[in-house]
Amino acid sequence: MSRPSLFPRIVALFALVQLAAPAACNNPFQLPPATVGTAVDTVTLWALTGTDIEHPSAFALVPLPSGVARTDRTSSFDFAFDIRTDSLADTTAVFLPRGAMGLSVDGGLQITTQPFDQITLAPTGGYQDTLPVPVKAGTVVLAASRAMTCNFGYIKPIYAKISVLGLDLVARTITLAILADQNCGYRSLRADTIPPTE
Repeated sequence: MSRPSLFPRIVALFALVQLAAPAACNNPFQLPPATVGTAVDTVTLWALTGTDIEHPSAFALVPLPSGVARTDRTSSFDFAFDIRTDSLADTTAVFLPRGAMGLSVDGGLQITTQPFDQITLAPTGGYQDTLPVPVKAGTVVLAASRAMTCNFGYIKPIYAKISVLGLDLVARTITLAILADQNCGYRSLRADTIPPTE
């Protein structure tokens, strides 16, 4: 009596793994189901220099009330905004990751050429963590927060995408659209009202 070939079983197993791979790339650590939905928020930040200290100049991806923060009152933020003028009177708007401000080098920012609405998954690397990131109206930036301990034991960041909606060099303000996946360690950057289950 001949034994059945293992080849069909191996092919079936390979096909099952291939089907599961796309869902796993959003949840590579097999995290528990996400519990917080994602939505786009709009915020305004004021430049660190040349504005009233009462105005928020930084943003925290890890939840704070409204996400905005004042750098004179806390170091619990992920990036700040400033407008700089060099010796040739060239004015540049910049985001400052924590390391660029002399704080812990944790998290970071990266500019992308992808349109804001088409970004559905945050990268795990390539973030600038020690140098200013120049921005202008229309710039799209990906962000990773400072690392935090998730309630299931992993130490992971919060990921986000940011679109510069407007920049006012006279008022020294920037208006941003921000979508952050508040499910610690998750990389989904889709706007939805029901938490993603992948």
